[in-house]
Amino acid sequence: MIFILRFLPLLLQIIMSLRMATSGKKPVGPPFPLFTRFPSKIERAGYKLYNYVDNSLYPVRPFYFGVSLAASAAYFSRFEDSSTLLQLVPKFGEGTAAQCVRVGIVSLTTVSLPVIFTRFILRHFYFKYKRWLFENPKKPSTLTKVWGMLRSLLSLSPPLLKSCDALLPSLPVPALEETVQRYLESIRHLHSKEELAAIDKMADDFLKGEGPKVQRFTKLYSLFTDNYVTDFWEKYAYLYTRSSLMINSSVAHVDLFVDTPATQAVRAAHIAYTEFLSHLAIDRQTYTPLGGGLVCACHYDKMYAVARVPGEKIDHLENHGISRHVLVLFNGGIYRVDVVDEKDRIYSIDQLTDIFIELLTRPDTKVEGAEGRVPALTHDKRSEWHVNRHRFFECIPRNKKALKEIESAAFVISLTSEENWDYDLENRDTLSRFMKSMLTGEGANRWVDKSLNYIVGRNGRCGGTTEHSIADGSEFDHIMENFVWMENEIVDYPPLDVQLAREKSFNAAEAEGRVKFAERIEIEVTQEMGSEIDRCFSSHESSSRDVDMASLVFRNWGKGRIKKCGCSPDAFVQMAIQLANYRDQGRFVLTYEAASSRFFANSRTETLRSVTDASCEFVRSMQDGGKADRAQRASLLRKACELHSTHNRDCMVNKGVDRHLFVLFVMSQATGTSSPFLNHYIQQEWLLSTSHVPNVTNTMKEDGEFVDKSWLGASFGAVAQTGYGVCYRFAGNHSICAHISSYHSARNTDSYRFRHHLERAFLELSALFD
Repeated sequence: MIFILRFLPLLLQIIMSLRMATSGKKPVGPPFPLFTRFPSKIERAGYKLYNYVDNSLYPVRPFYFGVSLAASAAYFSRFEDSSTLLQLVPKFGEGTAAQCVRVGIVSLTTVSLPVIFTRFILRHFYFKYKRWLFENPKKPSTLTKVWGMLRSLLSLSPPLLKSCDALLPSLPVPALEETVQRYLESIRHLHSKEELAAIDKMADDFLKGEGPKVQRFTKLYSLFTDNYVTDFWEKYAYLYTRSSLMINSSVAHVDLFVDTPATQAVRAAHIAYTEFLSHLAIDRQTYTPLGGGLVCACHYDKMYAVARVPGEKIDHLENHGISRHVLVLFNGGIYRVDVVDEKDRIYSIDQLTDIFIELLTRPDTKVEGAEGRVPALTHDKRSEWHVNRHRFFECIPRNKKALKEIESAAFVISLTSEENWDYDLENRDTLSRFMKSMLTGEGANRWVDKSLNYIVGRNGRCGGTTEHSIADGSEFDHIMENFVWMENEIVDYPPLDVQLAREKSFNAAEAEGRVKFAERIEIEVTQEMGSEIDRCFSSHESSSRDVDMASLVFRNWGKGRIKKCGCSPDAFVQMAIQLANYRDQGRFVLTYEAASSRFFANSRTETLRSVTDASCEFVRSMQDGGKADRAQRASLLRKACELHSTHNRDCMVNKGVDRHLFVLFVMSQATGTSSPFLNHYIQQEWLLSTSHVPNVTNTMKEDGEFVDKSWLGASFGAVAQTGYGVCYRFAGNHSICAHISSYHSARNTDSYRFRHHLERAFLELSALFD
């Protein structure tokens, strides 16, 4: 009986989950609940408490735990005289209250032990086991089969967004010798023999000298944190950066191949509605976690209602929880748009459309001069913006209040007068201009500090800019894919002629009783402030002109064709990029690809180094004037792709190079340890920075009749002034979307030239398997 009581919560949950699983296929629904009300403070405190308990008990739900606890208490109350367990607990006195305490202790212990045991098994086996990544899925080992069975069992009761975060393993510190050896292997083709000899000497001196010391400090630090990299990475890679965030740090995206026709007001209303529900869903943890909870989800809380506040030497993030309003930038004015009415009811898309129609049709909304360019201050270098933020906002009461409303908004929607944003199959430069505008902005139509900025053109096309310190690609992709899911599957658009007729016949007086219109946030602009606004605007214009963006939507085939060639799609594109860059630059360069390390607690990214012996051998074979035949080149390509995929999996399981070396450098600086090897490492430039935008939810329909509903992808600025930035994604099995950035001021780069080389490489690599 005691055995049954101990495992009663698990048994109850398994039985209920099996019943749900066999009751039939679930209908296709939205990616998160379509809330109709904004939570009160009491309600929010209630679900926060419930989520905390649920996350602490997972995989057992609080309901089943409570039922089991009640059953256990009833059992021990009835058999208190004969219960051996009760006799082990000393009496706290006589009477009913004392006996209830004894029964409560025994019942809670009896029900909690199997939960603790189960969570222990999950943490030290299920979440730690990674051998499945390296095995043939058709011939898994016995241990992997057991792991798979456990995964199937857990899928019967899916976790909340952050249920598994406490179960993920801490990131261990790799062996020093292995990291140094992998680093030396990765740079073998990037330096001359003389340079490599000097680097080898520095590495040897490092391992014999200061290396073990900084390694000991790193290991000591790792004992007091769940991830020895993330705090340092966020601090020094992002928050310590003093350059402007736009172009240099923030990432950009654009919408779909063919968007549902919409007016500017209707599109803005859809964005406000969907992203506001996404905001609430993350707060309630009703977002479906990626990988069934196998990957870290702790950074989602920073996606909405967050502002990066500039500091003199280092910035910091301010999280405003959940917000009732969004910020709208239009015609030089800054507006507060409430998404919730005074009775806590969330506005519908139709009601939000009325709000945006009213704002867009207001007479005399144009704000001229410096007063209409206040957001340009946020485009400045961080130290200068810190000074201006203090003297122009914090020191002026009216502006201080305005700043609070701006920074506490859930996100930003910018309504611009641009009418030419689009994807044109016949004119690829249309998309290039569209993407460049998302990356650079117009100098005053972003509040750069905000975590998310969405931009809507006059023709209804939209994109966005995301502040990068808050999170990485997996979170951005998750939000975007959910948005596409909502747009394509859940919410409806009236025909365009109906939308236009509605705007033409719009009556503000009638709509005023149904919604609260946008409120202008007034900011007092002094003469000194106006001069600074003009300076920031001009400086950003100059930086924007320097950006060279070329977009490529390769429509000949997609990832399906690549898989038939026996190659990983990501590795295939990486080899094409290597070939294109070699033809463009005449040499191999240090190449960065963002890789995931999300299997560990509080983790972000690792660097996947694309240049290997195999990749260089393949690229040289393509440039050897025909000495290698097609079969040899195809074999070399497969070999290079396989090695790249292996290194990608290595990065997932903490066998990367760069984050470990980065922390060692930080430790050397913190302890005053001189290290020529680490100084050399940190000074190397990533002349080719790449990123693959993966499909993280498997919910986007992009093939067959849904080809036009594919997402066009994202971009970022080149990391090095004389290098390239390449961001790409696979649009189903039909296309590859790539966006190439560089700088006009660099004499050695040309994004349009690189685009030509990349397209040629795609065709040549595919032809190897014809």
